[in-house]
Amino acid sequence: MLLDRLRGAVDPLPATGAALPPEVTAAVLLLVDPSDAALPLLFIRRSRQVRTHRGQIAFPGGGIDPGDAGVVGAALREAQEELAVPRDAVEPLGLLETVRTRGSARSLCPVVGLQRLPLTPVADGYEVATWFRIPIAELLEAPLTSRPIPGMEGDAVVHFYEAHGQIIWGATAAVLHDLLGRLGARRGAAAQR
Repeated sequence: MLLDRLRGAVDPLPATGAALPPEVTAAVLLLVDPSDAALPLLFIRRSRQVRTHRGQIAFPGGGIDPGDAGVVGAALREAQEELAVPRDAVEPLGLLETVRTRGSARSLCPVVGLQRLPLTPVADGYEVATWFRIPIAELLEAPLTSRPIPGMEGDAVVHFYEAHGQIIWGATAAVLHDLLGRLGARRGAAAQR
């Protein structure tokens, strides 16, 4: 069952009061709806009004504030601010590998959470233009292209996923790549360039 695989794929949550690694400055929430066996995953499209990552597909999230209870607290606060997702509607499940964004030069920690009750997100209208869900089961089979981008430092490779009529790339695709790899994504279907 995919939900059992997800539970076993994530890293443990940090202990209460554990210090953040100094390089981690942001958190995102991968909110999964376990009421559907295909495990719909919540995405946002950032508005054109924000300073960075305009119009890009992302997970709800942002910078860690001093009052946040670590990465989990930051991810839950951001989901509440951006999509009106009540904190108590989310069961934090675990973490994924920290990802460094190039556009905003942040290191973000992905927090995987399960939706505890039915909810309909409401985009805040400033940071978030819209939201949508793509089932993890569909993402596991989605076409993947990976290629270096000219002008990027080192041998950085950017992943591009095509699913549900969307193209997911950048830091969001890097987080997704980690998650799907942990779940055993079928790489035979991937188009590597």
